[in-house]
Amino acid sequence: MKKGQVYEGIIESVEFPNKGRIYLPEEDRWVVVKNGVPGQKVRFSVNKIRKGKAEGRLLEVLEPSAREMPSAAPPSRLSERCT
Repeated sequence: MKKGQVYEGIIESVEFPNKGRIYLPEEDRWVVVKNGVPGQKVRFSVNKIRKGKAEGRLLEVLEPSAREMPSAAPPSRLSERCT
């Protein structure tokens, strides 16, 4: 694993406040990625590598999680006027 490499994985759990944990079996290492939901399949880039763990940056969500819900409220007219 090197800094800047791109990987794909499934977020297995989330730690407070918004850090998703992804296990990469080919590297035998846990990677922490911000702003994910458990069950999402994501593509991420590695930013930091430390002893036994790494940090990454979320690039895109490849598959949504079963836990995700679509937005219930339609966009308001107020937001259209503000732009």
